[in-house]
Amino acid sequence: MEVGVDKNSKITSIVYGVVLGVISFVLGLCSIYIVRPLAGSSLLQFTNPFFNFILFVGVTVLLTFSLRKKMGGIWDFSKALKCIYIMLVINHLVASVSTFSYLTYVEPTIQEENFHVMMNARIESMEKSTNFASEEEKQQTIDASIEQMEKDNESVATMTLGARVKGFIITLLPYFLFALLLAALTKNGQKSIGNPTV
Repeated sequence: MEVGVDKNSKITSIVYGVVLGVISFVLGLCSIYIVRPLAGSSLLQFTNPFFNFILFVGVTVLLTFSLRKKMGGIWDFSKALKCIYIMLVINHLVASVSTFSYLTYVEPTIQEENFHVMMNARIESMEKSTNFASEEEKQQTIDASIEQMEKDNESVATMTLGARVKGFIITLLPYFLFALLLAALTKNGQKSIGNPTV
């Protein structure tokens, strides 16, 4: 019978998921707290993708190789996929709950403050732009952009628990695709025959 993911492997994957979740939470906080110091800087638009995508992917890749080493250094595609996906799901759960709790009970106003910083930066960028036929067109575009940003901010602020749960579940799909990619990159063994999964 084909070997799946045994109990110890699941526990190890969960532990790594918690570690990655804590790191994701810290990276998220960094992207939040660096907004105000960078107000007016052209670097402001790169803070979120840098912390929440580039650094996150880098840390995840490192932890994936560490997880494989912890498993004995060899795993086939199936085991790699299951272990990595468990790690990513736990990461998502830990990071989401931690971030929601922090922004609700510790820093309930920082998102609103950051929103105004980002909106001002967007307005300044559009005002400096020369891609408009007239000042009237520019002002209309700025007004429409402000209105849309305010709507988006309000929808996030008033998001219900059900909507948050739905968003959490939807995010599991890209995490599965990410796990597929990491499993394909890190697999280094063949399927083996042994005892059934515990």
